[in-house]
Amino acid sequence: MFVLVALQDTLKIIPSEFTKTRQDALKDEINSKYSNRVLHDIGLCMVVHDILEIDEGFVQHSEGWIWVKVKFRVIVFRPFMEEILVGHIRSASPAGIQVSMGFFDDIKVPADQMPLGSEFNATEGVWVWRYEGNELFLDLDEPVRFRVLRSVFLDVSPPRPKVGDVDSVPVSHPPPYSLVCSINGDGLGLLSWWE
Repeated sequence: MFVLVALQDTLKIIPSEFTKTRQDALKDEINSKYSNRVLHDIGLCMVVHDILEIDEGFVQHSEGWIWVKVKFRVIVFRPFMEEILVGHIRSASPAGIQVSMGFFDDIKVPADQMPLGSEFNATEGVWVWRYEGNELFLDLDEPVRFRVLRSVFLDVSPPRPKVGDVDSVPVSHPPPYSLVCSINGDGLGLLSWWE
């Protein structure tokens, strides 16, 4: 679920950070730049793990801060395919369910990956699994166990407005990183089903 990824960047230490050790100032700068950020084809960066190498700093003309080239490792959320995870059902629709792990909300279980015999109950607004004469509801906020099928990375760079079109701002943006998952299988689905 979490992996260590080595990265390299040139970061600045501003004068107000000069009272800290160089390593602490750089860790703070790495965390502010990378924490809770999706790196394309890498995953969701969580926090700096350690600093591997710090080069000598340099000051550019007319600047008061120090630029430092740093090699470091960050902890990244990127589950592997077929990994089993646990989250909570955040929302439901005829297209499937949306699951949250608290720190990551872009987990989708499409309708075709629901248990066989499942259907969306529009009056309740939840999915129902009909199994051996029982109706098992997938209620919102219930803990659910799911299998990761694939990771989806999208380039969500801001679109360029058309020439002369001042008001061309998209209403909603797709997430840069999401997981497509399944709850169709033994041991998958609501945790209460398997107690």
